Amino acid sequence: MQITYQEYLDKVHGGWIGKCLGGAAGAPVEGIKKVIPYEHYREVIRPDLPNDDLDLQLLWLEVLQKKGLSITSRDLADAWNLQCWYPFSEYGLFLKNYERGIMPPYSGSFNNPVFQEGEGCPIRSEIWGMIFPGNPEKAALYARMDGCLDHAGAAVWIEEYYAAMEAAAFAEPDIQKLIDSQLRYLPEGSRPRNCVEDVRRDYEAGCRDWQTARTRMMRKYAHFDFTNAVTNLGIVIIALLYGEGDMDATVNIAFRCGYDTDCTCATAAALLGITVGAAGIDPALKAMATDNFVIGIAVERDNNSIAALAKETCAVGILAKAADISGIPDDVNIPEPTGRGDNPGIQIEVNYTSQPAIGRMDQCTCDITLHNPCDHSVNGTVTVSGLPENWEISGNRQPVSLNAGESKSVPIQIKTTGRVKQINNKNLLQIEYAETVNEFGIAGAMVWQAVGPYFEALEKQDRPGQPSPHGEGCNLPTLECMVNNAAYLDKAYVDEQNFRKAFQEEDTVWINAYEDLLPLDETFTFQGQGAVYLRQTLISPEDRELWVVIGNNDGYRLWINQELVMEQDETRLWTPTNNYEIIRLAKGENEIVLKLLRRTESLKFSFGLRKYEGEHFHRKRWYTDFASGI
Repeated sequence: MQITYQEYLDKVHGGWIGKCLGGAAGAPVEGIKKVIPYEHYREVIRPDLPNDDLDLQLLWLEVLQKKGLSITSRDLADAWNLQCWYPFSEYGLFLKNYERGIMPPYSGSFNNPVFQEGEGCPIRSEIWGMIFPGNPEKAALYARMDGCLDHAGAAVWIEEYYAAMEAAAFAEPDIQKLIDSQLRYLPEGSRPRNCVEDVRRDYEAGCRDWQTARTRMMRKYAHFDFTNAVTNLGIVIIALLYGEGDMDATVNIAFRCGYDTDCTCATAAALLGITVGAAGIDPALKAMATDNFVIGIAVERDNNSIAALAKETCAVGILAKAADISGIPDDVNIPEPTGRGDNPGIQIEVNYTSQPAIGRMDQCTCDITLHNPCDHSVNGTVTVSGLPENWEISGNRQPVSLNAGESKSVPIQIKTTGRVKQINNKNLLQIEYAETVNEFGIAGAMVWQAVGPYFEALEKQDRPGQPSPHGEGCNLPTLECMVNNAAYLDKAYVDEQNFRKAFQEEDTVWINAYEDLLPLDETFTFQGQGAVYLRQTLISPEDRELWVVIGNNDGYRLWINQELVMEQDETRLWTPTNNYEIIRLAKGENEIVLKLLRRTESLKFSFGLRKYEGEHFHRKRWYTDFASGI
């Protein structure tokens, strides 16, 4: 692609204006999952608020300025951990994985069953489209490298899709063509691909009412999480189509559609802004956006002007050489990143072939991949060290010779033996080869003992006056009772005054809970209603006040050191944050006991611990320094 510097700068500037305008428009109503009652976003717009949609891209820009285009997902992850405090939803789960040494791409999928499909990475697409103008393939490649930090599957595909559209928008101003031309980044038959095609089909069939289009889209693609990337993709496409190239109308449609409004408004407006450039945006909209943005994280910037951001972005784009950019002024400050030099050294990558976690009497397998980018051969021995006490390893200390440019993989197997007395939540190991050292982690499972299930026959009579299903004189249960059991939260099925003794008297089964969501249906294979008890010895490094965060789909009780601290008798949709409470743990061993009911087809329960420090858990990181005694 050929483009003049002034054209490039104008389009990048337009994209960032759209991003900031949309973010400011949608922020005040973010999370409302219904049609917004305001007629226009100008009634509530807040350009004075920081926005994570922009903040993380400012951080990525800083990483590019310092390290150049040869960055990896690990570079982005390291910068996030050091400079971005945001611990919300998938952000917090990424940070929890990172602290445990679980790096991208596993950091986006492990222990992240709901938010891996969130909006947190599609909103970071613009930087990649802007530094690779006219090159959708390269933009999508970097978007994938970014997205896998804290997401997997659909959310990553959608970030690739947005980034590809934004890169293509430098050469193609037609929104409908952009929507269609980059669909290859959404796998055929996937929910995001179907969502886009369904919205397009409605529009092409003559539907011109965005509210009707929204209703139809929601009937297929609505989600209980307002940040779900597929639902919000549908809103973005509706806004782009029904806004018909008018930025004000496009932002307002996205705004009024609700859900993750700061994201949808900003994504749609950024794409439009690239197509028309800053010169093509109504001055009144520029005034609403203002030329300054507010930052909520620790990035190193001298100027928070949107115009200055556009120039910095273009400088990195010049460095990327994705397009033939002519007329570059002499005063453009092109960064001189340190990069990795001509001889970056051996690269070590860990690929888990099972889960990146281990529990009681368990194993974790992985391949250690070595790559030699140097212009000479390298010889060395692959050595893994730092194993906790009584862990065992197979495949360690293997000699490996690498020719220039060659890669090889070494399989290893790590086991926990019967001599292991506790499993730490965080286990950081070191790999050494030819003077190169890399750290990786294995998450320690929460190890529970379980007893049950306990259930009883349902006792219930048909309504008086109804005919009996049985013959005259039969004293049989009702049909309902014949095909149902019962379990009750307020009925003790074991001695609830002495759980240690109760568990000693029962047949128990061990559960390795690798993730916060416990594998209960896999453990308890009975069908129907019932109650189970779980017991864990949780080892705390100190006396601690903290949040316990629980996801449940049925009733439960939680005891800590024989004290009942939480109780809910309810059936509901499982989400990771259904219930939460501030609790206290003592230094050393703490007895944690759960009583869980299953009164429907499945039992879903998650258990996690987050820092308190006087704030809501949504604003605090997860703990990773506990251990399970076994």
